[in-house]
Amino acid sequence: MSETIAFVSGWLAPMFVILSFLLKKVEHIRAVNLIGSILFIIYGITNGILYPIIIPNIILAGVQIYFLIKKIK
Repeated sequence: MSETIAFVSGWLAPMFVILSFLLKKVEHIRAVNLIGSILFIIYGITNGILYPIIIPNIILAGVQIYFLIKKIK
């Protein structure tokens, strides 16, 4: 099961990041990029705790969440 999750998240994560570059509205860019970051975190965890993938994407996800919340307020 975790191999399937790793495989799917490993392919979907870069697709979401690439998609975020094609969008125009900043909120949409951040939301789609956040999904990509979360998928990269899942990929890093399910593939044997890959810290070089997990840590930067946790930071990036935090930045995206911060600015999405800030935009809502």
